[in-house]
Amino acid sequence: MKRTILTTAFAIAFLLHHTLVFAAISQFTGTWENTDPNTGGITRLIISGRGSALKMHAWGKCHPQDCDWGEVGATPYAQDINGKIESNAVAVSGLFDSGFSQTLVIVRPGDSNLLRAEVFTRFTDGSKRSGYTAEYTFSRKLRRQGPALPQAKPLPAPAPAPTPAPKQAPKQAAAQLPSIDQECIPFNPETAELKNIDGRWSIVDGDRLLFSFGSQMLHAQKALSIIRHYRMNQSCSAGSPETEFRYLLVNGKAPQGSMPREDFASFNPNAIEVKSIGGRWKIVDGSNWIFDFGNREEDARKAFAIIKKYGFTRTCYVGRPNPTFIYLRK
Repeated sequence: MKRTILTTAFAIAFLLHHTLVFAAISQFTGTWENTDPNTGGITRLIISGRGSALKMHAWGKCHPQDCDWGEVGATPYAQDINGKIESNAVAVSGLFDSGFSQTLVIVRPGDSNLLRAEVFTRFTDGSKRSGYTAEYTFSRKLRRQGPALPQAKPLPAPAPAPTPAPKQAPKQAAAQLPSIDQECIPFNPETAELKNIDGRWSIVDGDRLLFSFGSQMLHAQKALSIIRHYRMNQSCSAGSPETEFRYLLVNGKAPQGSMPREDFASFNPNAIEVKSIGGRWKIVDGSNWIFDFGNREEDARKAFAIIKKYGFTRTCYVGRPNPTFIYLRK
């Protein structure tokens, strides 16, 4: 009953304070991605169903991968009590409960293939943290319709007069230092804390889930003590999801120092190389390989550039031989 009252109250406030735009339910259903790739909030929504029987599935920004908030029943709204939901819906809402917070998501149609979302979060763990709101824009992720037809090759143009070729840098050197396209999520090591969420021990900061350790409570406690010891406040990643390279920073710099009984492996950042070994791209230090990127050469070279940029010299672990937490430092 409380959940229904909360959802309805927010929906009424939403409808009273926004210009109404009508849309068929089919304009809400589908897969939607946040137009801001650097968002720290909701990254993806899936709305499915027909008429009043809708479901909403959400994912939030997390590290090392987005957190699955799960699927909940969703409520569509018409302009008034006699409105036709199927053809003239004005909004759809869903309420997500994380165990320590509740987040109400209300979406309404925007321009072509866009949804605008207004999000209300309140904390239910007795922490007395203030509730807050956020707004996002989502674009529809269109399904692929099969491979594109090959384009006809244009007729060759007359060959121009030969000109001296400009001098180029060696390809290998240029490839080894690509531009660094990294994504960093800021957090506060002082307010980061341990939570048991549906049986999984996790490190969270507010409503943001940072790291998850499954049933390994001791690993989670050790990782939190490491974060606080080094005062790490940025969780960063680069590369493709399959071989994502993850690391933590302190105000944009590599963590420095040491901890008692720290488990680590040292390497020389001035001697590392990117090599293909047995068809797999690796970062190696002499005869020792440090990181393995499978068939993703580009990801290996990005990680190589990141190590060079921050001057990392050690890979550190919690829980070897199957580590649940890995970080790099000087």
